[in-house]
Order: sequence, then C-alpha cells, then structure tokens
Amino acid sequence: MDSPELLQARLALCQPQHTVLDLFLQSLRQSIAELTGKRLDVEGDVPPRGASTRGAPAFRSAREYLQMLHEGATALVAQGMTYSDAVEKLSFHAANIIFSAPVGEMVLSVAGKDPNEGLSVTQGMAGATSTFGEREYERVSDRSARLIFRDEFFGPAWSRGMALSGLLKGNPQLTFRVELESGEPPYSSFTLLVSW
Repeated sequence: MDSPELLQARLALCQPQHTVLDLFLQSLRQSIAELTGKRLDVEGDVPPRGASTRGAPAFRSAREYLQMLHEGATALVAQGMTYSDAVEKLSFHAANIIFSAPVGEMVLSVAGKDPNEGLSVTQGMAGATSTFGEREYERVSDRSARLIFRDEFFGPAWSRGMALSGLLKGNPQLTFRVELESGEPPYSSFTLLVSW
C-alpha cells in the first residue's frame, strides 16, 4: 500500500498552502519517539501557522508532516518492518494519541458506537484537520463502508491506520478489515473498503 517512492511522489504534490493540524504533527513526533527511540525535535522549529493566544487550532506544513512520517517509517524498516506496515503502525499509534486527547474523545463521542455512523462523521470532520484532499463516506451495507479519498497526500497505509485506530477505540469488541479497494500509484486518490 505504500513505499518510500510513493510517499516521495505524494510529497512532491504538496504545495505551501497544504497544511495539517499541528496536533497531528505532535502525535506523530511522539509516536516516532515511543516506537523507535528516535527524537525528531528540530532546533529552531518553525512555529505552527495560525498559533494564537485565543487557542485557535494551529496548522503545520503537510510537507513537514510527510517528511517526518518518512523518517519514522524508515527507522521502523531498520527494525524489520515493511515500509507500508511502518507507515500504518505510525498512523495507528499517532491516532491513538489523538483519540486519547480531549478533542479526540469529543470526536469519538460524536461518532457513536455504530461503525457506519462513526465513519460518516469522521470522514466529514476530516476537512477540519487539513487544507487539502476530499474525503467521502459511502455506506455499502450494515456491516461495511467505503472511504473515498481524492488528493490525499498521506496515502492508503496511513489512512488505514487512522481508520482502524478510531474504529477500535469506539468498538473494541468488533474485528475490522480495511482493504485498499482501488487506486493508482502514487495513491493520492484511492478507496478503502471497511468491513466488520
């Protein structure tokens, strides 16, 4: 589902106006430190865009996020994982951090216990977390759904990890399967089929 070449190709599509919530970058940085022991704190770190004293959400460059994701995945590959599994593991771990934060707990409470309802709500809220991409939810049946991504730089392995984390947090008693249904390299547009 992912490789260094595919991630680099999506990275090349990023423009300066493409940003992601700083919370995502912070949770990824923490995940890399916890899973690899590698600290990615950059001296002279640029403050996030939109940071204000009023508590408005701050955003970071999507390029910065993808570069950090690549560094973390490469460190996990050195420990014996495939690149795609490493991206998914980092996403899953980072999502658990987000869903454990107050804002994440609020999202999970709004999403409810029904996986279809939860996927619908979270796909709709995803637009508030980044300034790029289109994400849609399509109900397939009572026990399956399709997630449609267009111009999504993070790719299918990352999206799979994020979806699984949220689904399992809200429904730990269920077993979920998230598969790449369609898409062409570099997988900036793709669909995932979710079943339980």
